[in-house]
Amino acid sequence: MSGRIWLGMLFLLFGLGFLLHQADIIDLPQLFSNWWPFILIIIGVVQLINRKHSSASSGLLFLLVGLLFLVNQWLNLNLKVYIWPIIFIALGIVILFTRVKREKSFHTESDLDTFVLFSGAEINSQSQTFQGGSVTAIIGGAEIDLRDAVIMDGASLDLTTVLGGVEMKVPDNVQVEISGMPILGGWEDKTRVRREKEEVSVLKINCLTILGGVEIRN
Repeated sequence: MSGRIWLGMLFLLFGLGFLLHQADIIDLPQLFSNWWPFILIIIGVVQLINRKHSSASSGLLFLLVGLLFLVNQWLNLNLKVYIWPIIFIALGIVILFTRVKREKSFHTESDLDTFVLFSGAEINSQSQTFQGGSVTAIIGGAEIDLRDAVIMDGASLDLTTVLGGVEMKVPDNVQVEISGMPILGGWEDKTRVRREKEEVSVLKINCLTILGGVEIRN
């Protein structure tokens, strides 16, 4: 499942919950106080599912912390004095055993699906039939290099950033057409201006930037 779908489902569920609260059908604050650890568990599961482009150790950390708070809350155990020391210990282990330098991933398929959450991704596409896909960066960053890829004319790519950023490099023979919705964010097209008779492939980019940014250049 793409990161854009995860994000859309999150906003949809929150909106429905708020609507039901306003209609006095549910008590959203009370519901949230009982179930909020599931948010951490879901974040951990999403990171583990998308471990190709995110850190498995951070996913396990979110999963562990969410489970600890859930067990403490549901079984009414007195674990509060132990939870935070355990979290700091887990953070130390993650820092010690997680490589700081991001490895470059090579992409060869026609569609690109990248989800970044609390981490970073550096992807070099060598696809010979690149048709688009989806890139989502939430409190993280993604560097997408398409200069070695063959962009099919009319390819479409969705870029979503929430408190994050995406930097994309495209080949010289590609004309970028950007549209979308900036919400306290924006995008910048730094690709060179092409002459009218120059043969190019068109790459359509749809941006949703929420407190984030997108930069596209050659």
